[in-house]
Amino acid sequence: MSDNSAVSCVLNVILCGATGFGFYKIGPSEHPYAFTACVFGFCHGLFGLVSGLTDNENAKKVTETTTAIMEIIPLPLVNVNLYLATESNNIALGHGLFIVPLAVSVILAFFKGESGGEGEGSALDTLKTLTILGNITSLLYLAINENNWNMGGMAFLAFMAKFGAKFFEEQINEGSGEPVTYLSWSGFYFLTAVALSGEK
Repeated sequence: MSDNSAVSCVLNVILCGATGFGFYKIGPSEHPYAFTACVFGFCHGLFGLVSGLTDNENAKKVTETTTAIMEIIPLPLVNVNLYLATESNNIALGHGLFIVPLAVSVILAFFKGESGGEGEGSALDTLKTLTILGNITSLLYLAINENNWNMGGMAFLAFMAKFGAKFFEEQINEGSGEPVTYLSWSGFYFLTAVALSGEK
């Protein structure tokens, strides 16, 4: 096993641990959307671990797909749960509707090589970026409104997972983006579990 594979395995174990903590703290009946986000995160960590340990091509393909899901689905799901708890049901519905175009973009990514052009790909990337920024801004607004440091930390970590990792990868050192992404995801899930369990 190479050093990169070993680091990747450790990062996936940390992610599985953080989402496992989410399973423990978040009840599926009380917080179904956040629990579903934890399921996505746990599956991604598990597939990444299998991919790193076995070098299985199918596991790598599944990991690539779950990476696309991890970028765009968990944050809106968690936002839905957080806003439902604050009597802002209309805003919660808005975050739920965010998931539809994002899910479509993941499905279209499968057929990108066959039917998509450069313009189409960039349009999907723009949609994804704007939606992620919208969800981060909304989470930050809720953190300030509720005076909740956990939610503020979640907004920061969601930003780091997408944009901070890209900066590290392009400007600091090639290969440094993956640890930033995984540690940010893990921290996000941990704070999600703490924030939601504290609302009981």
